[in-house]
Amino acid sequence: MVGVRRGELRHRLRRVVAAVAACAAGLSLTACGSGGADADGRNPDGSVTISMAGWTLSTRPEFQALASAYEKSHPKVHIDVKEYSADDYDKQLIADLSAGKAPDVFPMKNLKMYYTYASPGALADLTAVAAEYKDDANLAVAKDYVIDGRTYALPYRVDATVLYYNRTMLEKAGVDVPDGTWTWDDYLAVCRELKRKLPAAGYKDAYPTYHHTSFQAIPQAIALAQQSKGSGVEGQNDLFFSGDYSYLKPMYALFLKMQHEELTLSYNTVSASKTTYQSQFGTEKAALLPMGTWFMGPLADQQKSGEANKFDWGVAALPQLTSATIDHPVTYGDPTGFAVSANSPSAKKKAAEDFVAWAAGEEGAKVTARTGSVPAYTSDAALDAFFAKKGLPTDRQSREVIRKSVIKQENPVGEATQVIQDELNMAQSSILSETKSVDAALAKAENAIGNTGLLPKDQGK
Repeated sequence: MVGVRRGELRHRLRRVVAAVAACAAGLSLTACGSGGADADGRNPDGSVTISMAGWTLSTRPEFQALASAYEKSHPKVHIDVKEYSADDYDKQLIADLSAGKAPDVFPMKNLKMYYTYASPGALADLTAVAAEYKDDANLAVAKDYVIDGRTYALPYRVDATVLYYNRTMLEKAGVDVPDGTWTWDDYLAVCRELKRKLPAAGYKDAYPTYHHTSFQAIPQAIALAQQSKGSGVEGQNDLFFSGDYSYLKPMYALFLKMQHEELTLSYNTVSASKTTYQSQFGTEKAALLPMGTWFMGPLADQQKSGEANKFDWGVAALPQLTSATIDHPVTYGDPTGFAVSANSPSAKKKAAEDFVAWAAGEEGAKVTARTGSVPAYTSDAALDAFFAKKGLPTDRQSREVIRKSVIKQENPVGEATQVIQDELNMAQSSILSETKSVDAALAKAENAIGNTGLLPKDQGK
């Protein structure tokens, strides 16, 4: 969080939940700021009005689209969407919790802060609501919201990191497009080939690829996902909470090598110029791009508006550490889910829980998909709705990569998650700016994380 000390949000949240609970118990939330409704939250006409948080509503249309679609099929429920800052979402939401003004429904942007919200009792227990999706393979990422056997949020969208490619640039350069079978060694070899061939194809100032290392997940979450064993969260959690982050070294070696060979912009250039992945890939300054599926809809829109160049593109599976995982390529991506305030009046809470269950299912998924976001519920009907958007690639590989990939968490859920990610983020800056060696930067992070006492007692250093 910009401008917020590490751990401050966690401590503030624990303090404010008690205050909100006291307000709810002593006065009901009607008296804490909700007017015109009875103690259960019902309006005089028997309808229920619930509030829902969202951010940057002008560019993230799914919030209002989901609210409007739900209202249409549930005429006794009205949803007021409240806009928050995307950059300061958690900070602003915690302030509203403190003031007793928290929305009835609010998104968990990613899993980094999920444990912090769930642990002090700010979130309603949705275990019973989640039970209807327990055996539904179309909502596999719902398992990511389980803490000690209880569920406190349900996903409505998911973003998996894939490999974008500019088919036009590759074909002009005489280089084969990704076919979903690449390892990182293959990726390096293709980037070297592109560096030789792109100038002759008319792309004199273009790089073979672009690494948006402003996101610490690139390459940290890639390394975590592809080196942890199994498809569940247990092996990944064991690795992430072990206190030993040497598993990051192979990816850093690759990324540093590619910086040195000028196959991508350097970390220092990306940081100093605040380079965006939209500008690099969208204006054909890079032929390849490892990036989340959230960019698919916006890229299609940018090509339509003229903000991006017109070119043929597609997505393929993220390159793998070894060929052993090619059939079911491993990637990462946190779901985005909806939680319900634990302190909402009963009628509002029931309506909010029903909305969350609806948004997680196929009907909500089709609405989310039509806004250009990949839904968490990946049935054929939901994916049909997503790929019906004009400008998205129509090839089979671009569609199937979403369903074929094993999507692991970017932020494994636990008490130490935020501290670990903060320390590893500082390590990444030192490594890729080359102000510290990989070994020195990771040793510093490991020491700081171990000293917190938050790691499992049998792990850490």
